[in-house]
Amino acid sequence: MRIFLLLLVLLGALFLAQKLIFRRYWNRRLDVKIAFERDHVFCGDRTNLVETIVNDKYLPLPALEVGFDMSRFLAFSSAENATVSDMTYRRDIFTASVRQRITRVLPFEAKKRGYYTIRSTTVSSYDLLMQEKFVEHAAQDTELYVLPARIGTNDVRIPYSKIMGMVVSRRRVYDDPFEFAGIRDYRRTDPMKHINWKASARNGTLLVNLHESTLSQKVVLLLDSEGVGAAVTDTLNELSFSIAAELAERMLLDGISVRIVGNGVDVLTGKTLDTGELAGQNAALYMRRLLARIECRNDLTPMTAVMEAEYERGDQENNLYVLVSKEQKLRLLPSLELLAGAHEALWILPYDRNMPERNKMTDSSKRVDIVRWRV
Repeated sequence: MRIFLLLLVLLGALFLAQKLIFRRYWNRRLDVKIAFERDHVFCGDRTNLVETIVNDKYLPLPALEVGFDMSRFLAFSSAENATVSDMTYRRDIFTASVRQRITRVLPFEAKKRGYYTIRSTTVSSYDLLMQEKFVEHAAQDTELYVLPARIGTNDVRIPYSKIMGMVVSRRRVYDDPFEFAGIRDYRRTDPMKHINWKASARNGTLLVNLHESTLSQKVVLLLDSEGVGAAVTDTLNELSFSIAAELAERMLLDGISVRIVGNGVDVLTGKTLDTGELAGQNAALYMRRLLARIECRNDLTPMTAVMEAEYERGDQENNLYVLVSKEQKLRLLPSLELLAGAHEALWILPYDRNMPERNKMTDSSKRVDIVRWRV
């Protein structure tokens, strides 16, 4: 009997001892890190979320739970251990033995453009006999840019050709007579004032001077982000972002300066979209990252106000304006025509093929070329 009582006392002491040990040391030298495998992907791409658990001590953790929230637009390949509502709550269970490192890779698909972060995790464990639960919150610092989806070369060819045609046309209008670039043979369409009479006399044929353009090749993309909620609206908004990103990147690669202005709001700065003037192919990724952070809402500044503010800048002669907007009403035309002045402008109009014909806008401007982009 005495031995039995001593055994009970010993077991009780061991039970209390292990509980006290776990209370004090369960989270010592325990590191939980969650990180996106890449810092940016294109919408529709697949990548991984990596969970890393390091238990660098001589105390095993029989059950370790790691829970975190992530946007439902980052869809895990497997719904196991995940609860989806407005957010996806993920809870993974590990067994961490003595001085062990565990790595788990969770594949997911980036289904929507955006800027996504994970800032904290909930880490919990139990004592050796699973009698008491211990919980703490671990700070995380991981972010993912889901860039606007890519657009195929064939889809973007027509609007891009129109933009390049307008750029070339405007360069021909603004030749600087003081910036000499060379000499070529006279053509009947050349103005007489461009003839180089001295060179013509020496050569025996009419020659004309070539001049550098005073027009720096600048294109301003006006991006409309207003409206959210309906499936068609969201689809057209995302298409607008993809169009703007693709056109801007191609122009940057071709040496044309680009600026993107819009009514969307940056989720980090709270400011409306304005990339500033971008130049060079290295600016393309910066531009796409910035567009990833832009939020579409129903309470945004109207695009008419954005274009009026752009007009107040007073740089219309140097800019070619390209509007990307799903707006089917003609109320945007006067503001765009005001920006264009005596020159041409382009309106790229994404629209839904199922929209009733009576709701589709008809062309009604001589200076604004409207290119329809059907979904």
